[in-house]
Amino acid sequence: MSRTDLAARTTAPPSPAQAAILTAEAWLQPPPAAPGVLRVRPLPFEATASYAQRLAIAYQLTLPQLLDGAGITLHRHGTPPTAELHLNHTAARHLAALTRIPLPHLTRALPHLPLSDIAHTTKAAAYWKRLNAEQQPVRACTLCTRHRTHDTTDTAWVHRPPHRLICPRHHQAAPDPRLTTTIHTRAVPELPAAHHAHQRLLHHPRAVTA
Repeated sequence: MSRTDLAARTTAPPSPAQAAILTAEAWLQPPPAAPGVLRVRPLPFEATASYAQRLAIAYQLTLPQLLDGAGITLHRHGTPPTAELHLNHTAARHLAALTRIPLPHLTRALPHLPLSDIAHTTKAAAYWKRLNAEQQPVRACTLCTRHRTHDTTDTAWVHRPPHRLICPRHHQAAPDPRLTTTIHTRAVPELPAAHHAHQRLLHHPRAVTA
């Protein structure tokens, strides 16, 4: 084979089968993040306000500045954990576009991200809403937060169910939303023991009716 033939083969257009393979591979790859886009993942059960505030800090902005840049109008005032940030459906879509996280995934991670439109309008809007003490999120495990945020912060607020308030891996617990810090359970062995007993109960066939 001559050098001319080799050059012609390398520059020849791909066959239909090769083109189909290339097209399929392109669809399987997620689109690259645009310049300046930061990847900030929500923690499981994280409060919407907590996640939005962490996102704003990552961009070195205040929360109102971040929402304004995303085309979301912020109403009222508040801070976590005493208040929660409620977004209407349009605002939730804007947040998903900003974070490049599909809205269904974002909704699963943020339990208070609303499923219905609060204001029944197409305008993207966010509202602060004060929470009663029993509705407020609790401080997430500081070591889990550091791990998931790549050591950028140790503070996040989560709406965990009662049976998941203890982190057995890092020996921390957040039993009360009025506490601003977690409790270290090494000195209180009764808490991990009760947690493990409750986990065993949840796996029992009659756990629902027990």
